[in-house]
Amino acid sequence: MARRNLTKTNKILVEVALCVMALYNIYKLLFTAYDVYEHMVVTLLFTLPLSFILYSSSKRDVERVPWYDYLLAFIAAATMLELYMNYSNWFFRRMWLVTPLTTEQIIIGVLVIGLIIEVSRRTSGLMFTALIAAFLSYLLLAPYLPGIGFRTNPVRVVEYLYLTPYGIFSTPLEVMSTYVIAFTLLGAAFSMSGTGEFFINLAKAFVGRSSGGPAKVSVIASSLFGTISGSAVANVYATGVLTIPTMKSVGFPPHLAGAVEAVASTGGQIMPPVMGAAAFVMAELLGTHYGRIMIAAVIPAIIYYLGVYVQVHYYSLKSGLRGLPSDQVPNKYEVLRKGWFYFLPIIILVYIVGVLQWSAITAAFISFFISIFLGLINRRLNIRKLYEMLVRGVEDALSIIVVGAAAGIIVGAVSYSGLGVKLGYVVSTASFGYVGLALVYVALITTLLGMGIPTTPAYITAAAVSVPALAYMGLDVFPVHFFVFWYAVLGAITPPVALASYAAASLAKADTMRTAVVACKLGFAAFILPFIMVFKPEILLTYGDFGVMERVWSILTSLVAAYAIAAAFEGFIRRNINLILRLALMGSGLALFAPTNIVIDAVALAIVSAVIIINYLKR
Repeated sequence: MARRNLTKTNKILVEVALCVMALYNIYKLLFTAYDVYEHMVVTLLFTLPLSFILYSSSKRDVERVPWYDYLLAFIAAATMLELYMNYSNWFFRRMWLVTPLTTEQIIIGVLVIGLIIEVSRRTSGLMFTALIAAFLSYLLLAPYLPGIGFRTNPVRVVEYLYLTPYGIFSTPLEVMSTYVIAFTLLGAAFSMSGTGEFFINLAKAFVGRSSGGPAKVSVIASSLFGTISGSAVANVYATGVLTIPTMKSVGFPPHLAGAVEAVASTGGQIMPPVMGAAAFVMAELLGTHYGRIMIAAVIPAIIYYLGVYVQVHYYSLKSGLRGLPSDQVPNKYEVLRKGWFYFLPIIILVYIVGVLQWSAITAAFISFFISIFLGLINRRLNIRKLYEMLVRGVEDALSIIVVGAAAGIIVGAVSYSGLGVKLGYVVSTASFGYVGLALVYVALITTLLGMGIPTTPAYITAAAVSVPALAYMGLDVFPVHFFVFWYAVLGAITPPVALASYAAASLAKADTMRTAVVACKLGFAAFILPFIMVFKPEILLTYGDFGVMERVWSILTSLVAAYAIAAAFEGFIRRNINLILRLALMGSGLALFAPTNIVIDAVALAIVSAVIIINYLKR
């Protein structure tokens, strides 16, 4: 993604347009009973032209806007304006795939699809564009593919993708143009009102002095910041610019400092209450309230961060790394006294969504206005800053909106071709009916999709083709969606293309591949957790009718498992652990992650306890 350095005139015009878009969305989403299709069209009417001006087609055009980008922006605006003026007739007053398209409708359809693909190339890279092209090519070439093809024609493909609610204007774009805009505005309000700085100071105050303090600050600050950003790469840049240099200053190797930040920041997408755009898409695909998704994700997120924190802690002790100097560690009581109110918007957001179960959009805007009020009181915000906040909030959403529109092409291709059902049969056959093997296949597919493309399109694509496959084998879709979502998130740290790891490596001035490999080691437990969600779904608090003790037991054993695996990887508790005890810890951790069996769990817990006791008694 190459963001342009605009001239003063262009910058003013773009910022005004972004501010208008922000105000339009606040009014439309909060105060009106809006038509969702009209709203999606208007969202693209803003997004496509602005994207052609903001994002260059190549590195050569970063300093200027060439004439053809002005032309593309004009065509995008004219096309979407024509679609807006006729959307009611074209969407609802004709029979889909029955009423013939006019020449005008065909031309506009081809233009809309082409413009979206080009903008997605600029904002999300070639890998995502290649994925879209592959699905689109399958639709267009289907009549000529024996065995896996079907009868269709290009005009029907164009119609299905842009004039039905199953293609571009489907769930992904609906989520991006409603939930995501609301939460990116909230994220901008949090950030500019001082919430991010407060979280970093809070983490420093509580763990900064301990061994390897800066790395622990990174883990805690990234988990807290992740609750408001929901983006791995954004989280890396927001917290990493502060935490990575301090980690290096106390002795962390550059690749390890980058890996810690990458893993901690990636967890931001699975950390409630704001889990990134893909989580909102998941709620819509499941037809459930976002609050249910948010609460279900709490325990897996805690397990994830426990594993990372324990590994960082034991590495720091083993390596004799020091903490931050006293003069760099703020007083915890002073930090809380001056900034306790920053928790208010988050607490209110969780209460409204999780307890009252109001719309997540309404909750986001209520927290948004509370954050603005707090920012005005502590003088962090003024009229100029409010303007910048609105501009920044919507600008952060542009690339995600484009992803939603482009992902709609993939969703449309899958639903139109019946590819999900076909793949379900293939996965079932290739796995010989074994659910575990089928999950491994889906994990590999999703992880591959998550390499080099953002989490949201990776999740949407994988969910479109994988969830039907696993449902075909009898698995419930709720834990299956979490399974797919989780692996889409982990693509951010999985080599060879690991966006969060590479971002952290650039800040740490470290080798990118080594950083990504170490990040996978730090996040090892996270690669096992999705299987646990399927085979031990008690840890998803809003799924199933499990008893209280059953859930408590599963949660406790899973937490111990994460601890044991982290300690085994580092080979250290109070002192170094020999190979046999490390293998015992690793085996016990994996056993505790397995479906609940009281006898096996008791033996595994006894082994973990014995290893800890032996390590402490050893002189």
